[in-house]
Amino acid sequence: MPSKINEWIVREYADLLKKGEGVLVLGCEGLTVAEASALRREISGTGAELCVTRKTLANVAIKQAGIPIDLSQVPGTCALLIGNPEATIAAAKAVEKLWEKAKQRKVVYRAAYFDGSAMSGAEAARIHAMPDKNTLRAMMCGAIIGPARKLAAVLNEIPASQARVLQARADKEQPAA
Repeated sequence: MPSKINEWIVREYADLLKKGEGVLVLGCEGLTVAEASALRREISGTGAELCVTRKTLANVAIKQAGIPIDLSQVPGTCALLIGNPEATIAAAKAVEKLWEKAKQRKVVYRAAYFDGSAMSGAEAARIHAMPDKNTLRAMMCGAIIGPARKLAAVLNEIPASQARVLQARADKEQPAA
């Protein structure tokens, strides 16, 4: 029979998972206390929540939350990054920032769940490259404004070229002094 503490932990994780729209499952084998603290520090400002736990507790919580991720094949300790999609993407960027200079990578992506879709570890590893909401807005504005800017340049060129032709004609007709 599982202990009451484990039941409470699982219930807490399941509640977090039900509230969060984005979930990243990270494998964190061999993570030292200093590295775990640095990871928590990097993630703390993103709005996502990091829960380092045993795989069995995480698996039960994920099943209770109704998320179609199976952690039975994931080895060792895992961490759950939970938050809204923006916060989770920002947290993934923070994880990458932390490990980009490290000699040995100790945090790996195992799975993810975003927008109603479960992702494998390989797909989850590309989440950090996703643009955030503000970047997407800027890209959409650029796509909308680009053709209008080109049209304005073309329409502006008609009177400008006409003025250049008239100036050239006027310069040609004036007698040299």
